Amino acid sequence: MRLNLKTLWLVPALLASACGPTDVLLDEDSASLDTVAQRVLYAPPPPASGNILDATTYMGSVAVPGSVQTRFTTNPQYFSFSFQARAGAHLKLEVTHLGSSMGLDTGLFVYGPRAANGSYGTTVLAQDDDAGYGQLSKIAGVALPTQGEYLAVVSAGAGSGKQFRLQLDCLNGTCTPVLDPSVYSSCELNVATRIEICVQARVEEVDPVLGRRMTAQEAYDVCTGLDDAHANYLYVCDGSSEQPEFCAGGEAPYTQQMWPVCRAFYRDYYGLYTLTLSSAPLSANLQAKVSAGNAACQTQNWSTCHGELEAYSFPWSTTATPWLQRAVEAVADQRGGISYWGEELLSYSQFVAQANPDFQLHPALLTDVGNGTEAVQVHHLYDEHMTAPDYCEFTHTYVLLFPESHKVAVFDYLYGRDC
Repeated sequence: MRLNLKTLWLVPALLASACGPTDVLLDEDSASLDTVAQRVLYAPPPPASGNILDATTYMGSVAVPGSVQTRFTTNPQYFSFSFQARAGAHLKLEVTHLGSSMGLDTGLFVYGPRAANGSYGTTVLAQDDDAGYGQLSKIAGVALPTQGEYLAVVSAGAGSGKQFRLQLDCLNGTCTPVLDPSVYSSCELNVATRIEICVQARVEEVDPVLGRRMTAQEAYDVCTGLDDAHANYLYVCDGSSEQPEFCAGGEAPYTQQMWPVCRAFYRDYYGLYTLTLSSAPLSANLQAKVSAGNAACQTQNWSTCHGELEAYSFPWSTTATPWLQRAVEAVADQRGGISYWGEELLSYSQFVAQANPDFQLHPALLTDVGNGTEAVQVHHLYDEHMTAPDYCEFTHTYVLLFPESHKVAVFDYLYGRDC
C-alpha cells in the first residue's frame, strides 16, 4: 500500500500513544503547517546605504489628502511614495479595496522624515499587514513628530500583475506644511527652465505629426497643461536633498498657486497676448511743450506743421518684459489702423535726435510718462503722399513703450513741403 506523507507523519504519534506516557511532545506550530497558510509581512530589506529609499522603486510624491494607483510587476516588490507633512500631523494610510485587485496581500510602512542628506533612514514609524479589507493594509493613524518629507512603502510578496490604490487622509485638519505665500509668487527657476526648454524645442524642431515647426502659441499650449504641471513637480521635487522650498508645501498649492504664475509669465514672455490701452493724462509740462512746439513749427516755412502727443497705460501682472510690437498693435486698434509705407525700430536716443527739434519732449517724456531710468523702446512708422503737384505731406508716428512703468506714449508729427 502506498502511504501519503501525512499518513507516515501520523504513525509515530499513534505508536507513542499506544506505548503509554512519553516525554516527547508534538510541536504545535509544526502540526499547523499542514492546514493553515502563513501570512508574511514583506518589509523592504534595509540597504547598505542606510536609506530605505534605495531598497524600493520610487514612484513620486502623493498629496495629503490624495491617492495613487499602480501595478506590481515582479515578486516581491516594494513601491515607495513621498509625502509632505507638518509637525503633529495625524494621518491615515490605506491600501483600499476600491482600486485594488482581488486576492492581493500587501504590506504598508512609513519612514522618515527625510534628512538633509536625502535619507529617510531605515526606522519604521508605522507598519501594517492585514488591517484593511481582506489581506490589504491599513494604518489607521500615525502621528508624525516633525515637519518634513516622509516615505510610504507598499509591498507584496506575490503581487505581480495586480494593481493597488494607496489613499492618504489627514485626521486632524491641515496636515501639509503651510508656507509663506511669497514662495509661490514667482515661477521657480527649475520649473521655468523646463517650460522654456519644452517650448523652444517645439518651435525649433519639425513636429513629426504636424510636419512643421510649432508656432509659439501651439508650443505654449503643449508645454503648459496640467499634465506638464504634474510632470514638472515630480521632476523638481524628486526626493533629492536639494529641493526648492515650495516642494515642502506639496503638489496642490504648487498647482493652484505657482503654476498659474508660470503660465502667465510665459504667455507674456512669448507675446501671446494683446495689450489693452487706457488713456493716461499728460502732465502740464508735456502739454506745454507740445503747444510750444506747434507754435514754433508754424513760424517756419511750412504750410503744414503739427504735432500731437498721447499717453496710455496698460495692465501688467508678470515680470516678463512687454513686447513693443504688441504696443504698436494696440495703438493701431485704438485708431482703427495706421497708414504707413515704412517702419523701423529706434533707440530712445535715436528718437530724440530724429524728432522735430521744435518739440522739446526730452527729458520730460522719461520722467513724466516713465520712471526716468527705464530703457524706452521706440517703433517708428512713416508715410508720405502727394497732396498737390510738387507738394507732399509726410507723417511720422512714434510709438514709445515704457516697459517698467507699463505706459505707452504716441507722438504724431505731420508736415508738408515741396517734393
